[in-house]
This record gives sequence, structure tokens and C-alpha cells, in this order.
Amino acid sequence: MEVHEVTLTVTSTPEGAARARHQVMNEISGWRPAIGTDGMCTAEVVAGELLSNAVQHTGSEAASVTARLRGSRLRFEVRDRSSVLPHARPPRTDAENGRGLLIIDALADRHGVDHSADGKSCWAELDLSVPTSVTSSITQPPLQRS
Repeated sequence: MEVHEVTLTVTSTPEGAARARHQVMNEISGWRPAIGTDGMCTAEVVAGELLSNAVQHTGSEAASVTARLRGSRLRFEVRDRSSVLPHARPPRTDAENGRGLLIIDALADRHGVDHSADGKSCWAELDLSVPTSVTSSITQPPLQRS
């Protein structure tokens, strides 16, 4: 089974998160051309939300993002030095943010957080063998989570 992986450093600014998202998406676009537009859009949204959460909520000086494709599983991991765990909360209807974990939950096949001695890793996995659509995944409730 072919494995592809890239790890990038992320500066703790919104611009740094956007730059890392673009870089990681440019990298993975060559790994599996058959991902298709919907798969790439879903992957970009998930990666962007993980990166935004790390930059916005951790206060860390730097983070890193790793994208790994093993078979049909694409995994994003964002590591930071904060021990603060992310938690989903119902956003106010007029809030401009606060939906990141809800979006990740709707789009990813699996997601979670791993602790380490020097921080945490927030991760999400996508099964690229299953066709996805960003809009249908967000508007329709998920059938089952593992």
C-alpha cells in the first residue's frame, strides 16, 4: 500500500493557517488524482477547520499540520503545545464562528484528540473511497460515527 505524507509548520496567525491549508492541499492534490472535486473540497474544509481551531483557540506560538494518505484514508493531524481540549458547543445563530468542530463532525469519517507530554494532536480522517459532497454532508445528518 502506497503511503504519502507531508508535515508543515504553521505560524499562529490566521494568515499562517491559510497558508498552511493552501500548501497542504497543493501537496495532496498530486497524491491521488482520482479524489475528485468533492473529495478535495471536503478535505480542504476539514484541514482548514482544524488549522483555524489551533490558531484561534490555543495561543501556541507554532503548530504543525500533517497530512497522510494511506490507501483510501486521508488523515489530517494538527499538533500544538496547548493542553486545552477542544469542545463543541452550540453556536449562537448570529455568531461568526464556533462551528468548526460541528463541521468536522459532519464531514469527517472519524475525528478526535490525542494528548502528549508537550500538547495535543487534533485529527480527522476521510475515507476517499466513499464519494462525498460538502453540501450534502453538512445539510444531512450523519448516518453513523465510528
